[in-house]
Amino acid sequence: MTKIDFEVLSEWAWAIRDLPSSVEGLFIDKDKIIAGDKDGTIVCWNHEGGVLWEQNVGNRVENFVITDKNKSANLFLVAGLEVVGLNSESGEIIWRYELEGISDWVVVDENNKQIVATSSVFDLEYYDFIEGSCWRFTYDGELLDSHKMDEKAWHLFSNNDEVLLGLGRPRKGILALNNDDFQHHQIVESPICCGFENIFGHADGTISTFNEGREVNQKICDSAISSIFIQNDKTLISNVEGTLFCNVKNKTKWEYSTDDELSLVCGIKSDEIDLVFTSTRTDEGSKLFLLDSNNGSEVLTSETKISIRTSMGYENMLLLGMNNGEIIILEIDLLLRRLKQKEESGEVDNERKKMLEKLRRLRK
Repeated sequence: MTKIDFEVLSEWAWAIRDLPSSVEGLFIDKDKIIAGDKDGTIVCWNHEGGVLWEQNVGNRVENFVITDKNKSANLFLVAGLEVVGLNSESGEIIWRYELEGISDWVVVDENNKQIVATSSVFDLEYYDFIEGSCWRFTYDGELLDSHKMDEKAWHLFSNNDEVLLGLGRPRKGILALNNDDFQHHQIVESPICCGFENIFGHADGTISTFNEGREVNQKICDSAISSIFIQNDKTLISNVEGTLFCNVKNKTKWEYSTDDELSLVCGIKSDEIDLVFTSTRTDEGSKLFLLDSNNGSEVLTSETKISIRTSMGYENMLLLGMNNGEIIILEIDLLLRRLKQKEESGEVDNERKKMLEKLRRLRK
């Protein structure tokens, strides 16, 4: 294990991008990188660093989804009170719709050619979410209908057959949407608090895998699940007490523990090994860990006083969205080479630092 100062880790970045305020949403595919901040700024870059377009939707940007089934509006996101449809090639706003309460999630239901979004209402007196809604739109922004609920949806997932909503109190369970028909499934007697695809994390430390109306439940721990991620045959599950579990075929292969809640988890790969990124997220900053996916051993750790708000892995690229508006892009094979050089030489010399900085500037 090697502990790296975050300033040094940033110097090793493949590229660094900047937004005006805290980065809240990230998206990456083979062609582009998109990031949005808490004030509504959205920027799209190609992988060579060129800006393809910029846009501002006026409020906190989260939860990008893209479809290739529509030519005009094909990039969808939630922003403050609204769900917004843009064109992914130009950044043009095609439509926007104000929901009731705060917009939470949006997915594309390609099977039924519709956009599904959720919103929720927070009550300051009770300091809790008191109701939620599920909204259906056409690709071009026509409202099909809305469905009110007594609970907030903490996870939203679309597969080839239906859209799944993971519910909190009071009803709990899973709400399955097939085109315009809602069916409630009561599963574990514990509210859902997070999810990844069709796997749901519960407040009592259980996870539920839901498929074609059937669920498989597994007790992981005794505290609330905070994040879930699938990497090849591994299910990575973190909880609020700061433990990361790696499960293979419903059995724990390894565990990794730290002092604070591990709120972010994603997988990346290098030419040699698969890696797991996980980090804490507090107002005082973040601790981040890069682990060997096979056994949970530490590859590197670092700590920053600037909080990591969001992260995303794509093949051998790791994107870190920072509270100060920076998007730090790490190319994992390059990072591992720099780490090996540091271990062998003790430090990265000044000339190499200058070279790395010059390369980053070329990518801006």
